[in-house]
Amino acid sequence: MASVKLKPGADSAVFDRLGLEHNTMHDQRLAAEVLGLFLAQLPATLQLLEDAASGADWKFAAHTLKGSCAAVGAQKLQNLAACLEMLAFPGDGELRLLRLQGLKAAAVEFRQAASTAYPITVN
Repeated sequence: MASVKLKPGADSAVFDRLGLEHNTMHDQRLAAEVLGLFLAQLPATLQLLEDAASGADWKFAAHTLKGSCAAVGAQKLQNLAACLEMLAFPGDGELRLLRLQGLKAAAVEFRQAASTAYPITVN
C-alpha cells in the first residue's frame, strides 16, 4: 500500500499539468473538459465535507475529493483531502470549519493555477 502524506510539502504541486495530460492521453480538449467538470463540481464536493453529519459522510466526501483531485493533477488538494479522510470526524462545527479552511484555500490556489494553464475552460 502506498504511503500518504499527511501534510503537503514543498514537492506537492498545486497543479500537475503533466499528470492531467497523461490521464487524458495528451488530448488537450479532453484535459480542458475534465478540468472544467472538476472545477464545476468542486464547490459541491467541498460543501459535502462542510455539511457532513457523520464520520461516514466525512470520509466519503474526503475520499471522493481525493480521487477526483488525483485525476486532474491537484496534488496539494489531493494530499489535504487524504489527510482529512484519515482524521476522525470533527463533530464540533467550529473544528470542522477550521480543518476546511486550508482545503478551501488550496482549492482557490488550484483554480488560479489551472486557469493559467487552461484559461478558456476555467471561470
